[in-house]
Amino acid sequence: MVKRSAGLALLVGSLLSCGPSSDGYAFVREEHCPPDCDASTDAGHDAGRSDAGPPDVPDEPLEDWDLTDAGPLTGIYALEVAVLANVVVDLETRQLYRVRMLQHGTSVRVRLQACVIDLASIRGLADLHFTPAAEGAIRRHVIDLEGDYLTAADPIGATFRPPRTFVTIGADLAMPDTDPLPTMADAALALDEDADGNPGVTIDATAVVCPSPEQVFAAFRASIALSGVVSDLEAFDGTVDPSIEQSVLGYTNDCLRVAANLVVTIRPGSAFHAHRVGAAQDLDGNGNISCPEVAWAGASLFGDYWAR
Repeated sequence: MVKRSAGLALLVGSLLSCGPSSDGYAFVREEHCPPDCDASTDAGHDAGRSDAGPPDVPDEPLEDWDLTDAGPLTGIYALEVAVLANVVVDLETRQLYRVRMLQHGTSVRVRLQACVIDLASIRGLADLHFTPAAEGAIRRHVIDLEGDYLTAADPIGATFRPPRTFVTIGADLAMPDTDPLPTMADAALALDEDADGNPGVTIDATAVVCPSPEQVFAAFRASIALSGVVSDLEAFDGTVDPSIEQSVLGYTNDCLRVAANLVVTIRPGSAFHAHRVGAAQDLDGNGNISCPEVAWAGASLFGDYWAR
């Protein structure tokens, strides 16, 4: 069994999100779900896993993209990201994403949505989970971009390398990619994204240093850069260069003070695995593979880590 992160700075990995948005793809943008993307119905941290049976799938149609002359890389992929880090001990945390791609020559339109950000536990020490409302808030951030991300028009053997992208959660900043994250001292800059009355997003925390379950409120900024050779149109692997910042905005018990200030160092070797999904994962038969369906298929696509 893989060790999993208890460091708060690993809570977001590379956050992305959900649903269609207006056209204009030569830039990265973040936006909240439009009316046809209901993040509140997505599978939560423990929902939609392979051992829990098929999840409830929201009525979420496939994005209405023009597929005229689309290249062979076009489709929906489940993306597993494994981030290696150190928080006193070496750790690994994983995330699952839905990735829709539309290829025209060397140009690829990419839309990514975070489906599962696994916080899990260091056995006997700490157990961390985003609340369902926090997971919904994270999924409402969109990374939608388009550019010459393939080194050749024939994707087989070409390198897929989209640009580094950023997402900021739980903070209201003029320059969200670069401004300092808010702290407890300037909580006016914090954003209650999960609408639970607390700043930032909320993490349920059970720790050996605390007599009962508690909560941590935090803001995050994460970036990610992917690079991989397309060895097969059905599945390919590559490397990930992540960066993560955190700011703890509060907690429900001082027993979390030390844990909330742990320093996380990203170790070399983080990787991604992309796997095309289709009819076998389309539980509601609507032609779209949504996040609950990606999460449900995690174990069959990527192994026993997700069979929980």
